[in-house]
Amino acid sequence: MAGRIPREFIDDLIARVDLVDLIEARIPLKKAGSNYQARCPFHSEKTPSFNVNRDKQLYHCFGCGAHGNAIGFLMDYERQSFVEAVETLADSLGLDVPREAETGERRERETEARPLYEVQEQAAEFYARQLREHPEAARAREYLKRRGLSGEIAKRFQLGFAPPGWRSLPDTLSAENLLAAGLFISKEGGQYYDRFRDRIMFPIRDRRGRVIGFGGRVLGEETPKYLNSPETPLFKKHKEVYGLFELLESRQKIERILVVEGYMDVIALAQHDIHYAVATLGTATSADHATLLFRYARELVFCFDGDKAGRNAAWKALEASLPALREGRSIRFLMLPEGHDPDSLVREQGREDFEQRLAKAQPLSDYFFQHLSEDLDLGSIEGRASLYQAAKQLIDKLPQGVFREMMQSRLKELTGYGKVEAQASSARLKPWVQKSDSSRARPSTLRVILALLIQNPNWFELIDLETRSALRRAEKAGILVTKLFELLDEKPDIRCAGIEERFREEAEDAQVKKLSAMEIPLSGEEARAEFRDALAQFCKQQREKRLEALLAKQAREGLGEEERIELKHLFKQQVTKS
Repeated sequence: MAGRIPREFIDDLIARVDLVDLIEARIPLKKAGSNYQARCPFHSEKTPSFNVNRDKQLYHCFGCGAHGNAIGFLMDYERQSFVEAVETLADSLGLDVPREAETGERRERETEARPLYEVQEQAAEFYARQLREHPEAARAREYLKRRGLSGEIAKRFQLGFAPPGWRSLPDTLSAENLLAAGLFISKEGGQYYDRFRDRIMFPIRDRRGRVIGFGGRVLGEETPKYLNSPETPLFKKHKEVYGLFELLESRQKIERILVVEGYMDVIALAQHDIHYAVATLGTATSADHATLLFRYARELVFCFDGDKAGRNAAWKALEASLPALREGRSIRFLMLPEGHDPDSLVREQGREDFEQRLAKAQPLSDYFFQHLSEDLDLGSIEGRASLYQAAKQLIDKLPQGVFREMMQSRLKELTGYGKVEAQASSARLKPWVQKSDSSRARPSTLRVILALLIQNPNWFELIDLETRSALRRAEKAGILVTKLFELLDEKPDIRCAGIEERFREEAEDAQVKKLSAMEIPLSGEEARAEFRDALAQFCKQQREKRLEALLAKQAREGLGEEERIELKHLFKQQVTKS
């Protein structure tokens, strides 16, 4: 396998590709003012709301929120991996994709992995052939038919059969590789036997379609009922989910991903045209699972049995997912009726009923406070104190943003205790940002500055050193500002789409995308003047905040010599610049 693609090459690629040409080769675009428009390829609509901006080299849909640059478009539209998208763009420009030299350790690791992928794939083909041909497989085929599965679905998920007996896997496969892949178990005397025997086999594939492990369902009396491959260099249960490759292969717009517990749940739902389900692999939902799935959908719905075990699994999923809940993402919970799992429910009541239940799934916020309030008397101080302590430590795991602030506000309503984080002070704004819809929050001065800077990176030179320092200290966006300024220092010629690319997979990714998509109906000198005014306003706000803090400290406990000099300087600035 090749080494890492140099960052400089990706920056250059984004700068050289014309996004309008790239998209127009796949979707008809129509000129609309300074932009190009089309009906969105990512959701159904009658009126075009999909816009492509040639200056920014970004696309944005005002209907479904789809947004990105050239790499993001190929990843979303053609379901390409990041590397595949880079290779496609490079090929369109007649460029070879360079690779950085790999470390010896990485080369060694990938060399070891290659034969494991090969033996897993060969084993999957063997099991699939046994399901069709082995005399004992009639029971497996009958079981799958009773569960309502078609041959087409069985083929799509590459279902197979592990024959009974201690040694069925072909002797042509390396025993050493079978052992390393978890398909063999060793015993004393250097002997081996098959891990999976007399079971229906479910190949587990990674996002690229490579077999990395197996799950097996028993047909006889052997236990456990379901058996998974052990952890191997290829297979890490807390990082992989079953059915993601098949979901991506469906090439449908992924509005949500349904997370269930079992292989048969995923397959039965697919049989009923619900192609957006995945399953955790016999383990609790992890933070890695949530992070992985949020790459492909903005909403996750966790679906569990309504019994005690299902409720415990749902709560663990909630706790694990909190750090991944950035703005624009949501999680809901669907607890099934007693005695049902997704497989049985969709077979008994059909797709329409099941999707109606999904539409009514409980939002994370409601489930969160409902679960924590169980068995507590919120009419008592003790009950409210217990809720506050339990909820606060979990809310603190949420990323900074509106959702976290609203959860804090809800906690204060329920307990009467705790301070909601201060909202950014409203700024003196020009008419273009003052929306007639009073329910829409007005952007702060800091937000206006960042939006204009990301969309016009060459304006970085307009910010003096003192203002840069003040912006880095901003409470709401200090980390983003620091990273952005370092990037603009390093790459003064970078464009808006390149900035987005640099923040891919970073914690600030969603924030940067919102700022780059922010509508600013000013151009040329008007926009530049607005940027200068916003910088001046921000500096004035910071001086006023610092002045208030020093005056309060002076009244409370007095000031040191340096603070008195600073206070005097601030008063002088107030008089000069007011």
